[in-house]
Amino acid sequence: MATRTETGLGQPNAESPDASYAIVAGLYVAILLAPFAVLVFARVTSNGGLLYLGFLAALTVIATVVGWTVSRTSGLAVSLGGRTTAWLLVVLPFVWFIGVFGVAAMVTEPPGITIGLAIVSTIGGMFLGLFLTGMSRTRYAAAVLIGAEDVVEWEARWPRRWRHFSVAWIVIASVLGVGGVIVQLVWSDLSWAGNLYFLIFLWTPFAGAANPRTFRVTDVGLVVERPLQQRLRPWSEFESYTVTDTALIIHPSAWWRPAYRSDREDVEELDAAVEALEEILGDDE
Repeated sequence: MATRTETGLGQPNAESPDASYAIVAGLYVAILLAPFAVLVFARVTSNGGLLYLGFLAALTVIATVVGWTVSRTSGLAVSLGGRTTAWLLVVLPFVWFIGVFGVAAMVTEPPGITIGLAIVSTIGGMFLGLFLTGMSRTRYAAAVLIGAEDVVEWEARWPRRWRHFSVAWIVIASVLGVGGVIVQLVWSDLSWAGNLYFLIFLWTPFAGAANPRTFRVTDVGLVVERPLQQRLRPWSEFESYTVTDTALIIHPSAWWRPAYRSDREDVEELDAAVEALEEILGDDE
């Protein structure tokens, strides 16, 4: 099977503004920048109510301006979704969180509400970053897959061992995180225990481990679909595949990227999937 690398960026649907995307993008930028506005406002007043209203005002203004700008920027979602660095949208809120407290420590003691808003902004930014990254990748995949040839498709969960590990880690992180907050509230001397709450963020990558994913082998690349999300990776990013007693594994070229693992028992057309992968990723004679 011949593969191709051209994209669908010239297609009309890759150029048209997207209202829902613009709204999420506007909220994402707003929730990252609003704490800085509150920090500046805190130099004028320490009233918690006024600071809260200032946060809402900054959130509304920034979201409106950024959302309007994004809606007028053709192809932004498609362009962003095609970049490997799109995942930085999820990490960026933590950098701003550290920056807020760093500036506050050097300039002035921030009011309690500022700290609370910074935490809310970090958590909100992380989840909005996840949504924005998923939406960008979905729109990129839709544009590139115009006219693509589907070869084989299967639906599968992670292998059983990986599912068990993911569920165990989610339970442990949740118990430690919630337990740490309770310990801090009951025993004020153990204030460090409240920091265990941040362990909850670490189970985010494993949140959908028990749910099946849809894999599509096309002439453009490998498509991985989850509910409301579609990811396309070109074949140049993969080097091989492996079939074991328990899993069908597609290995990326870069060592730092995780492999795509499918529970072998879930792959209904295993022979067809292996044949398609062999034609694309198999060793050349």
